[in-house]
Amino acid sequence: MINATGTTTPHDAADAVFETGTRREDVGAALARLDESGKAAFLERLSIRAALAGMQTHDAGDAPAEDALLNRIDEVYQSEKALHAAKQRRDLSQPETWVAAEAAFGSDMGFIIKLCGRHISNPTAQFLRYVSDALGVALGQVRQHFAADGIPGVAGAEFKASGKPGTGRKEDFGDAVRAADVPDDLRARWLAE
Repeated sequence: MINATGTTTPHDAADAVFETGTRREDVGAALARLDESGKAAFLERLSIRAALAGMQTHDAGDAPAEDALLNRIDEVYQSEKALHAAKQRRDLSQPETWVAAEAAFGSDMGFIIKLCGRHISNPTAQFLRYVSDALGVALGQVRQHFAADGIPGVAGAEFKASGKPGTGRKEDFGDAVRAADVPDDLRARWLAE
């Protein structure tokens, strides 16, 4: 319940209170030691622990309640991830961001460059969520990256060739994934709707 700095974390406090029987006095004492943001995290964790414990004793007729709980847990996870990502917003147009997670993309640098440069069109929702998790950024930021027009880094550039390079072409997402050097199970997951 006490972390390395000698303070109580909201999650640890909620776990300790839940494991000792969730007495009203213990809840009040834990809340008194936490700041406002800690209180919200404590109560959220306590309610999730209680809901999960309740799921272990449900009968087959409780499937809608279980689905609702799982949806709520996913909402909390996504909002926490979004808050964390907002604090550490990464520039998805920079290759370093993608190269840092290259193993998650099969270490295929050609494919990674296509992703970074937005050279693919219409990625699946499954793939967008995968990218969000792999890069540790909010799902909205990934959607914005792939929805943005143009190719980053070419505006105002000078070229020695007789004409400008064709930057408006985008490869179909399915074709790019099928051509990528990635494991088959990953390819199937990315292409699934």
